[in-house]
Amino acid sequence: MAEAAGVRSRPDRVAMITLHTSPTASLGHNTNGGLNVYVRELCTRFSDCGVATDVFTRCLGPDCPDEEQLAPLSRVVYLPAGPFDLDKYQLLEQVPVFTDAVEEYVRASGLRYDLIYSHYWLSGLAACALRCRLRLPWAHTAHTLALVKNRQLAPGAEPEPEIRTDLEGEISHCADLLVVSTAAEGEELRRAYHVPPDRLAVVAPGVDLATFQPQPKALARASIGHAGHRLFVFAGRLEPLKGVDVLLRAFGRLTEGGRHPEARVLVLGADSGSGGEQARLRRLAGDLGVDDRVEFLGSVPQSRLATYYAAADACLMPSYSESFGLVGLEAQACGTALIASNVAGLASIVRDGVTGFLVDGHDPDAYAKRMRWLLETPGLAEHLGDRGTRLARAFSWARTSDTLLDRFSGLLPAAQLGVHATSRDM
Repeated sequence: MAEAAGVRSRPDRVAMITLHTSPTASLGHNTNGGLNVYVRELCTRFSDCGVATDVFTRCLGPDCPDEEQLAPLSRVVYLPAGPFDLDKYQLLEQVPVFTDAVEEYVRASGLRYDLIYSHYWLSGLAACALRCRLRLPWAHTAHTLALVKNRQLAPGAEPEPEIRTDLEGEISHCADLLVVSTAAEGEELRRAYHVPPDRLAVVAPGVDLATFQPQPKALARASIGHAGHRLFVFAGRLEPLKGVDVLLRAFGRLTEGGRHPEARVLVLGADSGSGGEQARLRRLAGDLGVDDRVEFLGSVPQSRLATYYAAADACLMPSYSESFGLVGLEAQACGTALIASNVAGLASIVRDGVTGFLVDGHDPDAYAKRMRWLLETPGLAEHLGDRGTRLARAFSWARTSDTLLDRFSGLLPAAQLGVHATSRDM
């Protein structure tokens, strides 16, 4: 870990902890979403910078490989920790087993790490123990906070248990650095857990501008079988938190009385866990009389997702809470307007009336009103989309990774002397 005079060294090798999900998992399925994109993109960009990463995650099936290459200097390491079909709260009991497995792997491999970087509260619990055992500095990103979710629950949604709120507080007190996506998220941590500002880093996620870019709408619509239609799209896990029922009710208001027969809704994503949300939403679409114009397409690969965004007049995000909203940034990069709930994570990427619309509350009529504006105002969707593209260009993963690596450098002097990467061989 050579360091030139006056220049602070960056880490050589980082141990990433994502206990409950792999960065290579299919998006929009189970609990997979923005966190997976975040970890995968960071590892790729770190690799471009010469920083190696090993992502430690739990083995989820009998055919699970021991390792999976993610980037030239990055791999995913799969470790056994309990039965395969556990939900996130059952996983809490497996944290000690997983922690032991990571420690055993690190010591057996002979590799030396400069830093632990954990994602989500379950991983934070493992990282907290590993930090002491391996004598390494520790950075953590929560991605979502239970106290925020519970304050903005969707109707009928189960609140996060008190134990998660308490444990997130312990993680916030113990981590050397807490990485948040927005200033509002940092303020939540300061207010709830009294985290001092010098242990917070506000670092906005990025967007893959090579994958997510504008396409001619007519061609995009034709390629997904919707030539001649006006489209609204939702992308994400199907759970009450995401407010897809609000979108369906808004679409029912928009099209009642036979209005806008050309409009369609495409729902991209699968159930989060075993909650049966898709079945509930299908029944709702039937009750509203719009089931013939709403398609549930399941999880869509990233390579195709950009085309769905580009084909749409707007991407709708009626979420009850979002820590950032990567989907919204991706959609804007494709030249697609956003209609989103006015919550902190979405307000940070949507410029109301400029790149889309922010809606206070979850009244379907308020969403239907904005949807109607887009359909009935010539050129409005294109105008908002063009501005959204320009905004999205300011968010690159290269900038995100550079900022993080600089902040990580500030933690390295706290590590024991001589604890550094001796090899980048994968």
